[in-house]
Amino acid sequence: MIPDHDTDALQADISSLESKRQILKQIVDITKAIENMQDSLNAVLVLGVDSKDIPEDALNLYSSLSDNLRNLPVSRIKEYFNNLELIVKGQLDKILRYSGLDFSDNEGIEFISLSSDESEINPFDLLDEFKRTAQTAVSLRVLLRKRGAATPGSPVPVSPATIKSQLRQLENQENRQRSKAKEKILEMQEDVKGMLENPNYPDGMKQMLRGVVANLDRDVKLLEKGVSLNKLSFVLKSEDVVSVEEPNIELEEIEVIEIGGVEEDAADMSFSAAASRWLNSPWDVTWGDVTNDKKS
Repeated sequence: MIPDHDTDALQADISSLESKRQILKQIVDITKAIENMQDSLNAVLVLGVDSKDIPEDALNLYSSLSDNLRNLPVSRIKEYFNNLELIVKGQLDKILRYSGLDFSDNEGIEFISLSSDESEINPFDLLDEFKRTAQTAVSLRVLLRKRGAATPGSPVPVSPATIKSQLRQLENQENRQRSKAKEKILEMQEDVKGMLENPNYPDGMKQMLRGVVANLDRDVKLLEKGVSLNKLSFVLKSEDVVSVEEPNIELEEIEVIEIGGVEEDAADMSFSAAASRWLNSPWDVTWGDVTNDKKS
């Protein structure tokens, strides 16, 4: 059994690691929002060109359509497309307001994280929904082209030059967020290495922490390859590893190490078992969630 004074010190180490993990989570959330805005605005640009000029990468969106949609009559497909087009135009100003934020500034982060804009939908959910809507609209234009029904470019209420300018800014912001993520991961890795050097940590805990170091090392390599931040080990659940699909990345390179540890009932859980459970939990599970379960 770990002495109480040692447990307090180890608890402080875990709390520090959790704090950095939450900061990393925020960085990932912001980066995902930026990626969604980039995809959305690129789709809006595609909506503005004649269907015969749709770029090759946009043509690939056709594969996301269900068989039911693909088999609809042309008249119904046009009806769906027109409805989606109206939604995109109606929400574009709001999306551009988000895409114009400075996410290196706390005010920008707070605005996108908390702003409801007199709406019940969370800004992150709104951006995700807008992306799906815009890309589905593009997919329907591709479908119409395949069915022999050409569609002219749709005028949008914002000039293409403005949208392209926003895209350049978003790319710069994404690069900054990725650099921040790498910096935070390296900090966490150094912290965990320091924990490994602490003689008060039991062997079982050290085995888990070695797995954390290995996963963080993997995360740095993935960031350097340009892989989405959603593939980081603190984001990705271990059971989802087999479904990861990234171009030019071998499955062995993205394997998340199962940290493992002693499984105990929550009421009887030791510090080591609690740490094991937390380290293996999705990163929206806090240390407090685990220890509160332990006390209940």
